[in-house]
Amino acid sequence: MKIKCRITSKIIKSPLFVILAISLSLAALPAAAYEVIVPGDQDGDMIVSDEELQAAIKSNEDGTISSSALETIREIHDQYPREFTDGAGRQITMYKPAERIITTSPDTARMVIALGLGDKLIASEECVKNCICPTPYGVSDQGCMNCYETILDGRLAELPVIGTSSNLQYELIASLQPDLIVASSESQAEDLESKIDCLCVVASGTGWNYTYENGLYGLIQVMGLTLNREEEAENLIDFVESKVDLVRSVTQGLDDGEKPTVYIAPRGAVLGFYDPKQGRDFTRTEPNYPPVDIAGGLNVASGEPGSSINVALEQIIAWSPEYIFVGCIDPDAMSGLDNVRTAPDLQSVTAVEDDHVYYFFYPHCRGSPPEMSLFNIIYLAKVLHPDLFGDLDLEEEGNEIFKAFLGIDGVFTEYADYMIWPREYLESQ
Repeated sequence: MKIKCRITSKIIKSPLFVILAISLSLAALPAAAYEVIVPGDQDGDMIVSDEELQAAIKSNEDGTISSSALETIREIHDQYPREFTDGAGRQITMYKPAERIITTSPDTARMVIALGLGDKLIASEECVKNCICPTPYGVSDQGCMNCYETILDGRLAELPVIGTSSNLQYELIASLQPDLIVASSESQAEDLESKIDCLCVVASGTGWNYTYENGLYGLIQVMGLTLNREEEAENLIDFVESKVDLVRSVTQGLDDGEKPTVYIAPRGAVLGFYDPKQGRDFTRTEPNYPPVDIAGGLNVASGEPGSSINVALEQIIAWSPEYIFVGCIDPDAMSGLDNVRTAPDLQSVTAVEDDHVYYFFYPHCRGSPPEMSLFNIIYLAKVLHPDLFGDLDLEEEGNEIFKAFLGIDGVFTEYADYMIWPREYLESQ
């Protein structure tokens, strides 16, 4: 049995026409089972015609409907229905703008915020509270507190949690009466649609892949189409590309001999070389992490099959990378660098011998937060090629990047102070 998540609309009648009040339901095709209630639609065709718009204008003049209701009807008349393909290749038709949005991942919640509709976000997956404004997992009084207390008009702390990425609370989702659920995969969308009578759109893409197919640009594009924020989406893509090109325009002219070899440990090294519980730590790496390549480095794991793979410690020693970057998620993870620098088995590795072991921003957070990896490009470039990027102001760049995705000034400065190591690095330059 499907759980209904519709909201009943009050119908306002007049002698000559019917104006439907703003409803919180959405509809998609093909989905005949969805109840479609479109504000301003009198004849039930889910479209606001010129005549129906004029009727709404007269109703507003008469005081029957509010100015905000009229603006919604005007938007529907001018820009709906909207037909597009979502991230899973599913054909979507939307008949009116979403007013109550639930996302199932921090990455898509972040996109709702970045595209200017954070006020419509009513719930999300559990890690949104730690991944949007960087704070330690499960802790709400440490980290970027100004961001945490400011974003979403101060609603982040109280934002309902609808479960984890693999364990959603369907009854709770339905009780919140969303009119749009942004899912992370086709199977998740189908699962939600089978249980909850609500439109689901699939939006996904890795935040460090600067592509449309399975990448950040595709994620932004689909979210722009879904939210009727296509111009804002294109502007965000242009911003990301401008930062990528800021570095790539310099490093693409380097020969391989001018590019140092790099090993990245995105999951950190707090537990030493391997975490038997999580299956990851220093020996967990990413064979395909474009920020390394864009920054002018050669990823020693490039070409290894798979993603987020474990490699043997002996392999890292054999690679003997010239630089090692260790992911750091909060100040409690700052023992990782010392673990690498002092490990007896690693003393023959070039990066350890030359003391070229650095932290970098943890590129995971129940997804792949794009602001972290975008900053990593600029930071890695400055570490690997200080002579080429000496004039780059990392703090200025970081604040600009975080603001583009979160809409708040000074988040990078706050994060750098909280994390300690970014501030120490900045002050050393």
